[in-house]
Amino acid sequence: MPLIPRYFDLLLLLIERRGEAVHRREIFDRVWSDAIVSESALSQAVRTIRLTLGDDSKEPRFIRTVSRHGYQFVFPELIEEPDVAASAAAPSAAPPVTEEPLEPGLRRATRIASRQWSRGSAGGALAGVAAGGVGGLILAAAPGSVAPIAIAPVLAVIGGGCGAIGGAGVGAGLAFAEAATRSQRALGLIGGGAIGGGIVGAVVEWLARWGLGALVGLDIDVGGALEGVVIGAATGLAFTVATLSTDDGVSVARGGKHLRAALITAACCGMAGLALTLAGHPLVGGTIHAIASAAHGSRATLAPLGRLIGEPDFGPISGAILAFGEGGVFGLGLALGLLRRQGSQ
Repeated sequence: MPLIPRYFDLLLLLIERRGEAVHRREIFDRVWSDAIVSESALSQAVRTIRLTLGDDSKEPRFIRTVSRHGYQFVFPELIEEPDVAASAAAPSAAPPVTEEPLEPGLRRATRIASRQWSRGSAGGALAGVAAGGVGGLILAAAPGSVAPIAIAPVLAVIGGGCGAIGGAGVGAGLAFAEAATRSQRALGLIGGGAIGGGIVGAVVEWLARWGLGALVGLDIDVGGALEGVVIGAATGLAFTVATLSTDDGVSVARGGKHLRAALITAACCGMAGLALTLAGHPLVGGTIHAIASAAHGSRATLAPLGRLIGEPDFGPISGAILAFGEGGVFGLGLALGLLRRQGSQ
């Protein structure tokens, strides 16, 4: 009978533990130890196994649902036959196989988060480099700009660093929350993204304010914590929506849905960046402009960008456009980096 390997592993686990009901948490840790999945993945797997075996969930002959616990294999007439080929090849009894203890949920969540932060960091870094580099080229080419072409690689480095740090924090928060909370996945993703983004944002905010004050004597209200919370929460919301109905219940997008999920994340992060700027909390570009305006003689002021779109200076319209673009590019890069985890499944 055709059955995909992961579903077969689930069936085998239930048969091996047929004397008891297997908890859902144990099933996830054993069958989906290398993937982040939602409750619907397990439900779909059980439905497929029942369909394959001709079982009925209302009057189960093979797999019984144990409410608020898990599943149990209940077919009584199970016969285990020795492997003839294996017995002939090895006449002596093989030593019993000792199973390793199950990995606790918290440890598993930490392991998955530690793997995902690097992918989120890479995606955010690439997005930051692209945004900073392109923005620098536009700034250098803007009418009346005194910024040299060398501003492009400088802004690319700054953008890449900020994107990498932000992507690492938000990515780790999303992965940890998704692995640790299955029944409340939406709240877990939004909260995990907000906490991860807020932590790294607070660290960056403290380092930036201390560095500006100690090195160049500037006392500027540099953001970070609040911006990280809002962008992280927006990313979690986008992932909740974009990966709600994926194949097999796995909380990643496949095929054409991959790009769709990334675009949804980009839109949510762009709107979050726009809302922050309108509320007086600029992202990286607006902060760079504030620093350049306070530092006399700086060529990194973004006033030419404002004049490029018809404003006398870097004003609310140019700031809003820049913030939406920053948030959108960051969300796009972060999502593409995190969604690469589907390749290992």
